[in-house]
Amino acid sequence: MAKKEAQTDLFVYKLLEEAGINLTYQGSDIKELNEALKNASKKGTNKQGYPEYCGVVKDFVIVIENKADINKHIKRDEKNLISQDQKDIENYALNGVYMVCKTNYCKSD
Repeated sequence: MAKKEAQTDLFVYKLLEEAGINLTYQGSDIKELNEALKNASKKGTNKQGYPEYCGVVKDFVIVIENKADINKHIKRDEKNLISQDQKDIENYALNGVYMVCKTNYCKSD
């Protein structure tokens, strides 16, 4: 599956390039985003975790976690919400991004 995921990474890169969107692969050039990613492991280990692409466009933080298989896009729970079960966070793109963003970017002071 790693080869398919690498092909997906390249496909997404080309789409971003065509759209004129400059995001960083496997990290961020922005200090605050890189700091947030230091404990963003989808495995829940509090270690580093890097989505495929990350950056800021205008006033928006963009985080892209892609999967080669469309069936690994999102897993919903019994209430039709984004599942937060650990196995789903690890295995589904949107579930993982939701956890990273919720945990690291949506903190209240």
